[in-house]
Amino acid sequence: MQATADRVEAAYGVDLAALWPRLWLILPEPAVRQIQSARDSFSAAARLAAWAVGYALLAFWWGPAALVAIGCGTVARSRARTALDALAGLIEAAVDVHGRELATRVGLIAPDATGLLAHDTGDGMSEVFRKAE
Repeated sequence: MQATADRVEAAYGVDLAALWPRLWLILPEPAVRQIQSARDSFSAAARLAAWAVGYALLAFWWGPAALVAIGCGTVARSRARTALDALAGLIEAAVDVHGRELATRVGLIAPDATGLLAHDTGDGMSEVFRKAE
């Protein structure tokens, strides 16, 4: 996730942590559903990891639970990585596709402007969204 924030910062000059809550508000329903689906997949992997911890604790009293814990942990790690990769990609894509729309809505660029989101516009969005922290 940090790599995604770094790429967005490098490409557009915008702080993803400050941008994201506002961008989330304007995303169309299909994008929201896809992002929620990726987040739900990560949550499911985290629940499986919690089960792995539970089985690991149980292994202190019942040895075979260690195998179950290892299996659950391995699957949870794999699923979490896949889900986070998908989530990071979707977040970055949302910025790519809808960042200009947000900049337009907050008045940093004209509605008829063309091209990609400029770095100075991203800097301006970060400044506005951080509220001069």
